[in-house]
Amino acid sequence: MSEALFTEATTWFFRLSAEDITLAECEAFDHWLISSPQHAEAWQAVQQLYAALEAPAKTIRQQGLPASAKTIRRRFTFAQAASVLMVCAVLMVYWQPDVLQNLQSDYHTATGEQRQIVLADGSKILLNTDSAVTVDVANTERKVRLLRGEAFFEVTHAPERPFWVEAGVARARVTGTAFSVERDDEAVTIAVVQGRVETSTEGNSGRITPLTAGESARYQDQQLASVQHIDVQKALAWRQGQLVFVQATLADVVGQINRYRPGLMLITDEQLKNRPITAVFSVNRLDDAVKALEQTIGVRARRFADYWVLLG
Repeated sequence: MSEALFTEATTWFFRLSAEDITLAECEAFDHWLISSPQHAEAWQAVQQLYAALEAPAKTIRQQGLPASAKTIRRRFTFAQAASVLMVCAVLMVYWQPDVLQNLQSDYHTATGEQRQIVLADGSKILLNTDSAVTVDVANTERKVRLLRGEAFFEVTHAPERPFWVEAGVARARVTGTAFSVERDDEAVTIAVVQGRVETSTEGNSGRITPLTAGESARYQDQQLASVQHIDVQKALAWRQGQLVFVQATLADVVGQINRYRPGLMLITDEQLKNRPITAVFSVNRLDDAVKALEQTIGVRARRFADYWVLLG
């Protein structure tokens, strides 16, 4: 089960527990639940997780018989607090593993943030939204490990010190060039803007797939899945603060917006997911993107606390 799917199920769980839940939201949840077996699996996992966390809290509440109403209220409040803390702690690890990755990283960005890093050798790393890297620049080689997200590299030419980027099982080796590496739940994509990049996998470093400017490689399930020519301007438009879509599905557009926008946007109408979209959005004004979707394809957006957006 992917992190994104678990996030959706968890968001539904807490929304359905809210006192101001509406009938329309309940109907939207029912539609979401039955639309895919993976949704039902994620929903069951969230329920089981909460049940597992609730059991210790019930034990705390049941321990001992307090002598007064004041003591009852004090112990009950403590039990509630303990339950909430346990839920938050486990969800922080399971639902947001980026917290642990941030602690392990040398540099990281939050959702919607981009950060420029200059290494000791003069090489530059532009970290995209919600990304994290570790860096090790030594005398014999330079190594960056992409823990999550996406980064663009401008590597200072130094043939005697190769520059390695590792992301999952994928590896990229250069001596001086410009390229990007993106890592998500399913795959790693390497795209070259300038120069030459040698790509391979951790388990088969001898099998090298070279890439030149305008080419990209996608590694999935521990092997090379595809090599293709790309529109570099479109693929890396995020460096200029833009998201460019040409006949992309609404599902893909929403997936990209969720990477840059704090909160979560969900499509509640399955028939809308494959609707083609051609648009250019600013990563700094993604609420305008929601309005544009409403106006151009007639989708209805319902907002909750500036965090949750339902498209249907």
